[in-house]
Amino acid sequence: METYVRYVLELAAIIPETLFLYLPVLGKLRFSRRAVFTAHAILLPAWIATAAWLCAQSRFLVIRALVISFVVFFAVFCGCVRIDFRRRLFCLCNAVMLASFSLLYAIFVTARYEAANAQWADARLLSLPGACVGLALTVVVGAVFWHALTVELPLLLGDPRLDGLWKILWLAPAVVVALIRWYVPIYPHYILVGRGRSFILIAIPLLLVAVHMLYTVLWWTAVRLAESARLQQENTLLQLESKRYEELRSYMESTRALRHDFRQHLLVISDLARAGQLEQLREYLLPLAEEAGRAHSSYCANRAVDAVVSHYAAVAKERETRVECELRLPPRLPVKEADFCAILGNLLENALAAVAPLPQAQRRVSVIASMLSDEMIGLAVDNPYSGTIPFGENGLPRAERPGHGIGLASVQSAVRRYDGTMTVSAEKGVFSVEIIMYAERAAQRTP
Repeated sequence: METYVRYVLELAAIIPETLFLYLPVLGKLRFSRRAVFTAHAILLPAWIATAAWLCAQSRFLVIRALVISFVVFFAVFCGCVRIDFRRRLFCLCNAVMLASFSLLYAIFVTARYEAANAQWADARLLSLPGACVGLALTVVVGAVFWHALTVELPLLLGDPRLDGLWKILWLAPAVVVALIRWYVPIYPHYILVGRGRSFILIAIPLLLVAVHMLYTVLWWTAVRLAESARLQQENTLLQLESKRYEELRSYMESTRALRHDFRQHLLVISDLARAGQLEQLREYLLPLAEEAGRAHSSYCANRAVDAVVSHYAAVAKERETRVECELRLPPRLPVKEADFCAILGNLLENALAAVAPLPQAQRRVSVIASMLSDEMIGLAVDNPYSGTIPFGENGLPRAERPGHGIGLASVQSAVRRYDGTMTVSAEKGVFSVEIIMYAERAAQRTP
């Protein structure tokens, strides 16, 4: 029974390790948090109890049992999250690394006690006090890295600008785990020889501090980049609104001038008509008709969205592209205007680039946006295309396709911040992006 309890305590490291695994990706779960945590609350104790019994019966090494456990629960983890494989691999290696720190440190802290008990000569099976120390150290490591796991890593994992970084970043914790596994001694007596124990007792905390600092530096850099991008985004939006304001002012001044001169124009028209000078009358009315025909186009009640659509409508006109707009939006949006306008501008820019190679008659971009409820907004942008559009594992067009895929990853990231959904399709020659976003308060209530 004592052996079984020791195995249970050592295998219990799976619980904080699983927590380390899920904390950075709580915002990217396929299922509700309650469902995921309830399932693991049932599976983990059952798995630990069964694995400990099998190990106690067969004297199976607990480290091997832990490795098998990590593989099994990593497979479950992959089915529960919506991130690419490299990010999943980093989460696994990071969680195992943090748990391995605790296990190795527990072995070296309790080395004298383990060596003094001959029945526990095999360090791969800690004594009961040693297993308790290992579990306690895992909790301490989790507390130290709590901010990194709940704030820093979620931001880094959700930043599309760091996509290329994960190709190599996951190797860092993987190498550390390999070194820790290699350094785990077979017998505790070996630890007490020389200065290896003193070195490890100092080196592991320093290594933990270094890892923590690395995550903090990467997070700080990502925050600064995001802030810079936000300011640039807002500055661009302000420039578009300023340009739109100048257009409105120019239009109002021209119409004011027409109204002011209206009586004089009537007198001239009346004199020319009375004199029968139809040709002169036609020449006089032509510029007036052109001026009156320059109708001002207002796309929606929201000034920021109106400015963005107006800008891209002007770009489309220069490129001889038809833009079909159906915007039913209120003056105030349930989401941040800067975020929505960045999404809309990105999609319109992609669409205009995609239809540029097509014949003029086929150059068309359709935009539909409306309030689906008081706290939900919908957006759809579609355009024709030629050829084929290859899609990647993330459900987005591959970046090598000119005119598509550029910025869609950042759009998807912005949509997910509002707990929204984004559907991208390319069927029957029409490329379509459909988005649903929730108000910030509604997104926080969504399970």
